[in-house]
Amino acid sequence: MNMENNTKKICIRTINDFESIDYDKLMYPVIRYGEEKLKNNMYDDWDEYKHTRKMINQLQQNLKEREDLKINIYFLEEDNLVIGICFFIQGKSYMKKFLEKIEHSYYTRIDNCAQLTCFHILKEYRGIGTKWLKNIIFPDLIKNNIKEVYVKSSHNKALNFYQKLGQKVGQYIGISDNELYQRLGYIYRININN
Repeated sequence: MNMENNTKKICIRTINDFESIDYDKLMYPVIRYGEEKLKNNMYDDWDEYKHTRKMINQLQQNLKEREDLKINIYFLEEDNLVIGICFFIQGKSYMKKFLEKIEHSYYTRIDNCAQLTCFHILKEYRGIGTKWLKNIIFPDLIKNNIKEVYVKSSHNKALNFYQKLGQKVGQYIGISDNELYQRLGYIYRININN
């Protein structure tokens, strides 16, 4: 697969930019992951699709309120099927709120930071994530003056992946969807200038 040719990018800068998104197509890897968890009795009381749509709704609201946000959605296609997706979110007030629980010595300037979220790749394509990030997406972010990427995750299977890309700089407690369980999560800093 030629990842460079198969990677697409949606740049969102205004509320109107959300209107052209085909969520059923774009969110296919997220939907499939939820189905996979249910089918294999791996459901952990966390609905990724629901949380991603909630995040998108919040980002739309932030843009309506004129918050300075830049959202880049990268997706990887093969035969017109989205096999991978990830969001990168920038903005001074957004990143300041995201980073408020991290010691300031861990990041350079808020202007040069982005949050990575909703990173999903279809099961049959897993193993290409590091290459996709390092060879295609990170160089594009660097062109846009991003030097550091932060990600928070409470998914045990993803923690080792993020640890290999960067370093753990914080932790948090999330609450499960049914509000019965606490989910220990970590925040990772990835220096993409290396």
